[in-house]
Formats: sequence, C-alpha cells, structure tokens
Amino acid sequence: MKKIDFSQPGGFPLTQDQLNYLQQSYTECAHALARMGGDISGPFIISGMSISNPSLGEYTVTDGWLYYNGEIVHFLANTITGAAGSLAPFVVISPVASSLLFNDGSTPPVIGDSTATIVAMPVGTSTDATHFPLLQLQRFGVGFGLANREASWQSLPVSTIAADGGVTGTIYYKKNYLSNTLHLRGTLTSSNAQNFAASPGSAFYIMGTLPAGYAPSNTVYFMAQYFLAAGIKDDLGVAWIRTINCAVNFAGQIFLGWVRPELSISGYGVNFNTVIPLD
Repeated sequence: MKKIDFSQPGGFPLTQDQLNYLQQSYTECAHALARMGGDISGPFIISGMSISNPSLGEYTVTDGWLYYNGEIVHFLANTITGAAGSLAPFVVISPVASSLLFNDGSTPPVIGDSTATIVAMPVGTSTDATHFPLLQLQRFGVGFGLANREASWQSLPVSTIAADGGVTGTIYYKKNYLSNTLHLRGTLTSSNAQNFAASPGSAFYIMGTLPAGYAPSNTVYFMAQYFLAAGIKDDLGVAWIRTINCAVNFAGQIFLGWVRPELSISGYGVNFNTVIPLD
C-alpha cells in the first residue's frame, strides 16, 4: 500500500507528483476492495440504490453508490416512466470538471467528480464508460461468495461389506468458508439390503468419514430419498420406504439409517443433497 511519511522534519517537498502518489494510494485500494466483491469493471451496487418497478415502464432507484469502470460513483435518487417497449432504463454517469487558477494564470479543469442517475434510452443502446442498462447492476459481494467457497467437489467413495448392506456409491462434498457450511450430496445403492437391521430397530450405518475441517461442531441430521417413482415396503410390510434418516457427527462420520425392505427386495438406492452448518 502506498503511503507518505509526513512526520519527518526539514520541510516536506510537496509537489504535484506527491499529491498524485496519494491519489493513486486510495484509488488502488478501492480497486483492490472491488475485486473482493465482484468484477473490477462492475457494474455493481456498493450501497443504497434500492430498485423498485411498481408498474410497466416505471422505475424508482434510491440514493446510493455504485462501482463501474474502475470508479466509485454517487447515484442520485430518481424515478423514470416510459421505459418500456422500445425504451429501457439505463444508468447514465455524468462527469463534471471544475477549474483552478494556477500560478501561471492558466485555469485547467483539474477537479473532477461524477454522479449517476437513470434515464430511458433506446433498447440495444451500446454500453460504454458513461452508461449501461440498469438491470445489469448486481449487489456488491458476488465475488465474496465465489472466492470463499471451494470450486471443485471432493469425493468420498463408499463401499461397505455385505453384512452392512453392501452399499456402494460416492459422496461429494465442498465447503463454503463465507457461510461456514458444508454442501453434501451423493447417491448410494445397497445390494444386500436384507442384511440391514430388522424393523423397528433400524440402525445407523457408517458410510465414511470426512477429513479434518469438514466436520460440524455438533451432530447434524438430514434426510435421504428413495429415488424410484414408488416407495417400497419395509420388512414388516407396514410402512413404505421413501426417506431414511442420516447424520454427520462432530468426528466427520457420515451415517445413514438404512431400513430393511420387504423380503422380495434385495437392494435399493437413495440420494441426498443438503447444506450442513459447521458451527
């Protein structure tokens, strides 16, 4: 991060170069922070700018701030009508320059500012540095979600012995660090379902163990669904198997409460897709 030490004695040599250096220090920081929450080019909403569309062609946007094309711009609240059919709402950025009197008598336009508002423009108007469609705006923070979750699924192969149902399949998992949650999904099939504990004393069977860092602080329960069109009866013939209980404990062990089906069924499968809080 750029900075200047103004505490040194001797008469600091303040020049345009040093002032430009200071300006670069905060613009670079703004760009770096913008990359955390979204694409550097934007456009996205930093704060405010609540958008409402109460009727066809009418848009109201409250006061706020947006980031676009490398700049943070103050948006001035506005309401427009008639933005329908061949017209659409656009955000228009208006740069303003003010002049200063220099020692040589010149008055160059050196003070710049920009504000934005919405106007109705023809549909298909090309986007440039001064305007873009209102509906392209997204809330700042999209990049946080992308940057703070694992992009790829990790896999946990499942293979239990015949005495424990002969279950095969794969459990997939990945973590979202921003929300501190675990996304867990999988499809598992039992080939020896008659070996599961008889009803009503069905038991939990361990399917595998997640690596360190993926276990919840407390045991979390979820459901797995029998994935064919119709349910199958349990071994007592009095209930239909459509879902089974599942759990992940604080040691990262994944358990499924498999149910023994009726005698004519040798095997069946279930699937699940759930998000588990880790704290």
